[in-house]
Amino acid sequence: MSTAIFIGDNDTSLQTAINTIDNYVPNVSFAGSAKDIKSGIGIVNELEPDLVILDIKLKDGSGFELIDHFEKPDFKIIFISSYSDYAIKAIKYGAVDYLLKPLKEEELAQAIRKADDLVRYEEKLQAKALGTSINELNKSHRLVLKSMDQVHVVDISDIVHIEADGNYSTFYLLDGRKIVITKSIKEFETQLLDNGFHRIHKSHIVNINRMNYFDKADGGTLVMCNGDEVPVASRKRDMLMELFDNLT
Repeated sequence: MSTAIFIGDNDTSLQTAINTIDNYVPNVSFAGSAKDIKSGIGIVNELEPDLVILDIKLKDGSGFELIDHFEKPDFKIIFISSYSDYAIKAIKYGAVDYLLKPLKEEELAQAIRKADDLVRYEEKLQAKALGTSINELNKSHRLVLKSMDQVHVVDISDIVHIEADGNYSTFYLLDGRKIVITKSIKEFETQLLDNGFHRIHKSHIVNINRMNYFDKADGGTLVMCNGDEVPVASRKRDMLMELFDNLT
């Protein structure tokens, strides 16, 4: 739900704004009000509203002065005034609308809906851009890993190895972290194979660049740079030995 505040010293206009939002714009909630520039700046910083209904004339200056305090306002503005003189200036300040007092609920409701539509449209654009960025991360040398309570962005080169347990996968990182996610190891195998990873066991994928040595005893164990020991499937031993021979 979008939030709106009112900044102005006219109680009638304030009450009209509250009634309009309550009765005609269910997607917007009224969050608070202020009467002057100083308290207006404070309430904007405190509540971070999506919309400011702002009187041109304030006790200690103008609504334009309040807007000038914010380098790049991240809220929509509906200016209100008793005069039409400042309409062009309001447009230059990026106002959604410029309404004359006394306020009419129908006109104000229409302006608030317009502001809310703009807020939601911009949020969709931001969400789309974020999704694109995350997809690009997954295509590059970084992975987005979603655990139960957190979302991690990790460099692929920092992954030492991955262990599968049914539909869960545990990522062991270079800094000692363990990230458990609810995805099977198969979902990462194709992408990681192109980045120096190999599946050496049905339950293990390792970063070849992070291995220390191969211990051939007891069927074969690959020791990683962090000291972790990873079992090697019997049919993968020859592949590993060939790899070590090529390295030397």
